[in-house]
Amino acid sequence: MKQLGDVVLPDGLVWSDRHAAALVEQTVVRTLGGKPVIWARNQFAGRPVTLEARNDAAWLDRDTVEALAVLAALAGASYPLVWENWHGTVIFRHDTPPAFAVEPVWPHQDRFTGTIRLLTI
Repeated sequence: MKQLGDVVLPDGLVWSDRHAAALVEQTVVRTLGGKPVIWARNQFAGRPVTLEARNDAAWLDRDTVEALAVLAALAGASYPLVWENWHGTVIFRHDTPPAFAVEPVWPHQDRFTGTIRLLTI
């Protein structure tokens, strides 16, 4: 099951950056003698989540698009995201606009492809 807030998402939706996100943050500096000093920590929040409705995989219907547009329009609101066996809390990623964008699939004006940009918190 895939769901954002109360909105059920289509099964064919793709989480395109699921395995591309950096889960470990690392900083390396060198001492005057050239020895590396390394700091590392796990990143538990701030992970980008990009969901895509692609023409060859899934379309969004008009009701889903309208419900997602309402969620995206609420500044600072957070929502539970359920993606199969993964559960988290996300906000829309308005720092890299657009956070939510769709295009109609011609000639099906009630079906859409598009992108939903989220960030874990």
